[in-house]
Amino acid sequence: MAAELEEPKKPQTAYWIWLGENRDALTKEAGTMKGSVVAKLGGEKWKGLSATAKKPFEDRSAKLKADYDTAMEKFKASGGQVGKRRLEKKEAKDAKADKKAKKDRARKASLKPARPASAYWLWLGENREALAKEAGTAKPPVVAKLAGEKWKALAAAAKKPFEAKAAELKAAYDKFFLLAFGKRWSVAASSLAHPSGPLGRPCRAVGPRPCRSGRAAAAARTRTARTTRRRRSSAEPDWPTWL
Repeated sequence: MAAELEEPKKPQTAYWIWLGENRDALTKEAGTMKGSVVAKLGGEKWKGLSATAKKPFEDRSAKLKADYDTAMEKFKASGGQVGKRRLEKKEAKDAKADKKAKKDRARKASLKPARPASAYWLWLGENREALAKEAGTAKPPVVAKLAGEKWKALAAAAKKPFEAKAAELKAAYDKFFLLAFGKRWSVAASSLAHPSGPLGRPCRAVGPRPCRSGRAAAAARTRTARTTRRRRSSAEPDWPTWL
């Protein structure tokens, strides 16, 4: 099976080549890693550059453009479809966005609140920009690693406001399920507070969902109720016929 042809990527302009090489310095000067702020400062700096300072980047851009044109002609001659890769990426992005939108609509229709954030995530949300600046990058793995170290070293007094807020959000979340599911949620909640579930087996429930033993007990009660209804609706008596 022949390998699928890969469409050449469009070359960077002189400005984007310059911006890529000077992004760290611009970020430091801007005091933030926000793309819009850095891009605005970069645009102002680029406009103020002399023609001599711009020339090396313009020459590199012109060479990349020539290489791109040559590669594109070869791609077309080999039967490649121009724009197919962009279309596939757009379709995949639209499908992902549509799936997320459907999920959000379903959650809103059920009135189910979002799972509350923990104290750590509340703290991270308020300090993400400062952590990204300290880390020198906005990459999630790098920021998350630094944040984990900072959170572990944080004093109990500094953690307390976030823990209190997390407890408040958790209480509101639990209250919703108590009102929505009533006694079923009460049983599940009580199971979470004890090392074993309603049937004496270990309860491994997380969140509002009943533990495995609780679900088994509910299923057994449902089966018993169905059997009772069938017997009552049957013409045959419930007692033995030999009496």
